[in-house]
Parts: sequence; C-alpha cells; structure tokens
Amino acid sequence: MNLKNYTQNKIVTYFLSRVVLITFLYFIIQINFAQSSQFSPAIKVNNVFISKYEVNERSKLLIALGTSKLEAKKNSQEQLINETLQQLHAKTIGITVLPSQIEEVFDNFISVRSLTKKSLNQSLRKFGASLDELKKYLKANVLMRNIVNNTFYSRMTIEDFDFSIFRPSASVAIPTQLNISEIVIPFTVRGKENTIKLGERIIKDLRNGKEFEKLAKRFSKASTSKKGGLIGFVALDSLPDPLREILIKLKSGKNSNVIITPNSVMIFKINSWKTSQKTQNPPNEITYAKINKDESKINSCKSISKEKIIGPIKEKKLNKNIREALNQLRPTEKISFTDKNGKNSFLILCDRRLILSDNSIKILQGQMLENRLQKLAEGLNLELKRTAEIIYLK
Repeated sequence: MNLKNYTQNKIVTYFLSRVVLITFLYFIIQINFAQSSQFSPAIKVNNVFISKYEVNERSKLLIALGTSKLEAKKNSQEQLINETLQQLHAKTIGITVLPSQIEEVFDNFISVRSLTKKSLNQSLRKFGASLDELKKYLKANVLMRNIVNNTFYSRMTIEDFDFSIFRPSASVAIPTQLNISEIVIPFTVRGKENTIKLGERIIKDLRNGKEFEKLAKRFSKASTSKKGGLIGFVALDSLPDPLREILIKLKSGKNSNVIITPNSVMIFKINSWKTSQKTQNPPNEITYAKINKDESKINSCKSISKEKIIGPIKEKKLNKNIREALNQLRPTEKISFTDKNGKNSFLILCDRRLILSDNSIKILQGQMLENRLQKLAEGLNLELKRTAEIIYLK
C-alpha cells in the first residue's frame, strides 16, 4: 500500500468514526430531549396523547382560578383525561361546539366577575396562564353540556325545570364570634365524684327551665359568677379545639352537657352568635315570633299559635332593635329581648327568605339545571373511563 492510499484510508476511517459518534450522540440527545421536553407525552388516553405542556398549561390556569398548587397538577390531569374521552365520545355521536356558544360562556365568565377582557388577561398572566387555555377549558365544559343535553334531556322530568315557586333560604355567614356564659365547679370543694353529680343535677335543672344565670351565681366558682356566668363575646378561633367542637354545635340559648376537666366540671351556655365578616345583605323577608318570659320552654315556631307569629315581613321594615336581635339568629333559634319599655321577652326566628327578582329566579333556574346536568355528566364520565385505556407515562 503506497503512502497516498494509506493516507486516504486513514482520512475515510476518521470521518466514518466521527459520523458514527455524532449519530450516536444525536440519538442520545433526542432520547433525553423526548424524556425532558415539555412537549413529550404525559398521559395516553386510548390512542390520544396528552403532553406535559398541556398538563402544565392547565395547572397554571387552575392556579389562576384559585386552585392550590398541590391540587392543580392532579386536577389538571383528571380534567384533561375527562375532556379527551368526551371529545372522542362526542365525535362518535356527532356532537360539536358552536363558536357562538364559546363566546356566550366566555362573556358570562367575564360578566359575573365584573372583569374586562383586558383585566382578565392581566390577571391570568400573573400566574403564567393564558386566555387561549381558558377558552379551551370553557369549550370543554360547553361540549360536555351539549353531550349531556343530547343524551339525557328527553329523560328529565318537569321537576328538573319547574322553579317558578322556588324561594331559597337566605344565606347566613358562618358565625365567627359567640356570646357565652359559664359555670365552673372545681373538685377541691366536694371531691371529683360529688362535683360530677352536682354538674349532672344542674343540667337536669336547666332542662326543667331553671335559669342558667341563677345557677351560675349559686354554684360557679369562676370570677364570672357574680354576672351570672357571663363571659361575653369571644372569637370562635380563640377557643381550644375540643371546646370549639362542642360549642359550635349549639344553637343560641342552649347549654352544653357537663364537661369534665382534670380539675373541675364546666357547663357553657351560648347566649348568641354573630359574624364579624362584612357580608352582602340581599333583600329578604323574615318570619318570627315574640313570646313571654314564662314561655321560655318553647323552642320552635311549630309549637306557637299562628296569631303569635309575625310575618313574612321585609327585614328593612322591622324595628331596628328587633332586626339586630334577629340577625344574630339562625332559623329555630331564640334570643332574650328587652323592648324600649323595659319589658322582657323572647324572639324566635322562624324563617328567613330571599326576595328574588324575576331575573334572579331565572339565574337560579339555570344554576339548578346546571347542578342536575353536572351529576349526569359525572355518571357519564365514569362510564367512559370504565371502558378506556389510560396510561400515565414517565
């Protein structure tokens, strides 16, 4: 072999080895890219792939809409699986979504949140979400509604649509403060066993109509005994968990059973509840009863004669003091009340109802129907999943 041929062979061998190396590296890079790329498959649903990018985009949207970061990924995967199955099912039965339907739902989404398209876009961008993803999310909801309407509408009864006499109870905010009284009897006076027996006897006396205040003055050894055991308003969150769990179940005017601590027995009474939250107060009408002090055993409007029941009457037409007293109550609760002449009585809240406009009734009709359709949609989703092949990819 002459020098020239030898040199040429060396050059060819060199370039071939480089080509092999580059090709090998290329495939390694492609494999790693496929594994790490945000566009690589995350879930396989039948023959359709959902990418990591789609899961990530939906997660960002859900966070922007108020879902916690911990729940966002799980919820986004679940939603995208459901939507893929719905799209496949819709294709087989010929159901589509019209552009006008998407615009209608999108406009309503903005309207109920008092937003503009610009302000909505700005809010979404704070979380890295986009309007396109929001519209995709809304489109999926419209598609499912169309599927359910097509599949189940003819099976619904008139009760699913007749809301003409629907008058909902007024929403009441969760109380955050409570006015309480206490009876505290330490074991040091009578011993543990006798003190517990005394506590149980006090409970019987309270059930028989004796006043908590008088029993507190007589038996309680707490500093509040001189005021009939009155502690006053305390924040619900400031109470120890075991005590809060007991008291939150009690209505106004009710007392707890005997609570045994390592050193004493305690009995608490709920005088009233109130909320420190500022809430919107839509127009509502109230039905209530006013009973005498000697009728304190009455705890329900059902046991009161009709002539003693007042209302329904618009809340704003009530006497200010009566209105403020009733606003501390939930239906069937009662509260002690003293009028401007010093006369003592009890007020019992029988009912509180929203006064609805025709438009409000239509909105509620839509909401009730949506709830009904949502339940049907959940059943359909379960059926679609039952026969589907769902694989989570690494």
